[in-house]
Amino acid sequence: MKSNLIYFAKKLLVMIVTLIAVSFLVFLAFEIIPGDVAVSQLGTEATPERVAALRHELGLDRPFLVRYGDWILSYIKGDFGTSYSYHIPVSSMIAQKIPITLAMSLIAFVITIAISLPLGVEMAKRVGSKVDKCVYTANQVVMSVPEFFLGIIITYVFGLVLHWFKPGGYVSYNVSFGRFIGYLIFPSIAIAFPKIAMTVKLLRSSIITESKKDYVRTAYSRGNSTTQVLYKHVLRNAMIPVVTFLGMVFTNMIAGSIVVEQVFNIPGLGRILLTSISNRDYPVTQAIILLIAALVIVVNFIVDIIYHILDPRVGGDK
Repeated sequence: MKSNLIYFAKKLLVMIVTLIAVSFLVFLAFEIIPGDVAVSQLGTEATPERVAALRHELGLDRPFLVRYGDWILSYIKGDFGTSYSYHIPVSSMIAQKIPITLAMSLIAFVITIAISLPLGVEMAKRVGSKVDKCVYTANQVVMSVPEFFLGIIITYVFGLVLHWFKPGGYVSYNVSFGRFIGYLIFPSIAIAFPKIAMTVKLLRSSIITESKKDYVRTAYSRGNSTTQVLYKHVLRNAMIPVVTFLGMVFTNMIAGSIVVEQVFNIPGLGRILLTSISNRDYPVTQAIILLIAALVIVVNFIVDIIYHILDPRVGGDK
């Protein structure tokens, strides 16, 4: 029990330190990017006096560390500043968009788990068969196709040819939650398919590796059937690396959602992120990037804890 608490405390400390380091790097990155925000905002009306006045108004004339300290403290409180372009609180902009991106990521994640786990187990049971070889070949192809290209194919086939959905016909969750979820299914499939292929390959390989170990032969010698050995012994150990991988998959899906949003014309975080980058709207850009980084770090922390629960030897327990 004590060793578990020490392990969790260490992981929590690492997570906090990592978050602080990432926040500093994010803030520093926009400090060293060439160009002046004030000049960009003023455009053709920029004069030395007006640039200096705007920089003072935005607080850009204060020391770097002072600005960073104020920014990170405000971020912790949920105050992400005010958008340079839209002149509204960044927190309200993100609050409107993040449910869209997270919903798409969650749907893609559910699709990935629902298809890849049973398929991976089935392929491991049919190693060397024609079905296994076909699925393995298909996996290799699907893994190499980017999400945005799959999105284009899905839009053309299911949207323009089969008319299963209306491309660009996004419906807000505030208008109709059912139609909102329905429209996100196809973008989520575009995000999920490469991850399904990767997960199936990993789970199949992990089950095959575990099946060759001594404890499996011992289980067979005790009269267990192949199904009993697979589900009672092999699968639990084979799932350990898969759980870790699925954690990384979910965080990767958030980034994938931002890309796919552009293909399906979905007004999620991706749209305002790209717009803010082009407009040098640093408060919005910094807030979104740090939020995504924080989600990745927190999910990895949760995965580490689950990994430790599944295999207590992780972290030093014997």
